[in-house]
Amino acid sequence: MAEFFDWLSDPLALAVCLLFLSSLWALWVRKKLLGGLLFLLTGVLYFLGITPGSDLLLRPLEDAYPALLVPPSAEVAAVVVLTGGEAASPGRPVTSDLSESSLERLVEGVRVWRMLGEGVPLIFVGGAGIPGRPAESPLMARAAEALGVPREAIRWESNSRNTYENALAAKELLGTRPFVLVTSAFHMPRAMEVFEKVGTSPIPAPCGQRALRGYSSYDFIPRALNLWHSAHALREYLAILWYRLRYP
Repeated sequence: MAEFFDWLSDPLALAVCLLFLSSLWALWVRKKLLGGLLFLLTGVLYFLGITPGSDLLLRPLEDAYPALLVPPSAEVAAVVVLTGGEAASPGRPVTSDLSESSLERLVEGVRVWRMLGEGVPLIFVGGAGIPGRPAESPLMARAAEALGVPREAIRWESNSRNTYENALAAKELLGTRPFVLVTSAFHMPRAMEVFEKVGTSPIPAPCGQRALRGYSSYDFIPRALNLWHSAHALREYLAILWYRLRYP
């Protein structure tokens, strides 16, 4: 029963139901073109809004690089964590100033840093994602310190605004020395391609994987969260194409 009320409260599930009923009504009153378009829109939203649909889009991105579960064989110069958004506001704990992606990347960065023996710097790379908003890397640095990372182990760069500029900043800091690169799993293919293209030597440590390996019947109910995951994947495919055209 609880799952039913969860489904009933989800705006995407309600929207899909209303669109489906509207398409049936249009076909009933013989407005075939309108009914067909509404039915097509229902199908697209349903696919993007169910877990198997969003996973089908996410999995090729997330499976491109495995998680870093053991220390790399090569000696690394640093752990570089790319920022992923902020939600800074007065009166909140510093961990709440980070977006979901930034928080996932922060936790993975700290985990990898500890796994390496804490003898390398933990570097946060990324400035303000939106003009007028705070730079993201200092927020992540403060959060890392709040989670127990010593201040002397933390560095940050706050001028780069996109993945390409992140890569140039990392090259300026580390040159061609190998380093662990932490970012969201769906973002890692683009990040690795760009970082390698500018001449750096990243070792991937993807995090925040969202695609599942098995499903229950409830995973076929459309949810707004899955639509958000689909949007991340679609945006990433477009970004990969754009970067290949802009930075050949």
